[in-house]
Formats: sequence, structure tokens, C-alpha cells
Amino acid sequence: MRCAQFRTALSARLDGEAAGLPDSRLDGHVARCAGCRDWLEQARRLRAGVAASAADGPPADWSARLLARLEEDGPGGPQR
Repeated sequence: MRCAQFRTALSARLDGEAAGLPDSRLDGHVARCAGCRDWLEQARRLRAGVAASAADGPPADWSARLLARLEEDGPGGPQR
């Protein structure tokens, strides 16, 4: 099994979904694989950061800035 498959299962587990693999197998792989261990730590930090941002809500002018930017870019996306 490749690391990408373990990372998909780890992501599901972080989201509270069925991982599709036994926890012991996931935990064993993470214990042996530095790349997946680093990936899991980054995913946990990202999840915590997103949760903290969501709790605060977007800045008051966020929607207005987004709409203005979309209007600037036009239907085909950014013209660079």
C-alpha cells in the first residue's frame, strides 16, 4: 500500500469519517513512516487553524473584496 492511500485514510479519520483501514494499521504506518508522520502533523495544524478562523468568522469586508476581485477577473479568470 502506498503512502497516498494511508494519507487518504488518515484524512478521513481526522474528519471523523470511516478510514477504511484499521486504526492499528494506520498508527503502525505513521510510526514507521516519517513522511506520513509529518503529513499528519501538518494536517492537524491546518485543521486547527481552519477551525480557529471559522470560529472568528471572515473579516467584515471579505465578501465585498471577493466579489470585487471576481468582477475584475471576469468570467475567464485572472487575465495575467
